Amino acid sequence: MRIYSVDNKRLESLSQTMVYNQYCLSGGTNKVKLEKMKKHLSKAFRAELTERQSYCITQYYLNGRKMCDIAKDMNITPSVVSRHISRGIKKLQRSLPYFEE
Repeated sequence: MRIYSVDNKRLESLSQTMVYNQYCLSGGTNKVKLEKMKKHLSKAFRAELTERQSYCITQYYLNGRKMCDIAKDMNITPSVVSRHISRGIKKLQRSLPYFEE
């Protein structure tokens, strides 16, 4: 399995996908809040997620792949992929307030 690096364009997409009320009250249209969210997501991705969670989230949300295809790549069931995604998203949501500067 490859380690996935998170670039700015993909963080923009994930930031808009994961509208986090504390940072994006305007639905992701406020550029300053969106930039702040991307910065926090980048830190949280590296610090909080396991390699599997990171891979599943990036493949599903950023590359638009289906859970069954991700499961085949990882040799696991789609339900396990779903669990990795949901637990990873919860970790990101819980950890983002701690990355404030």
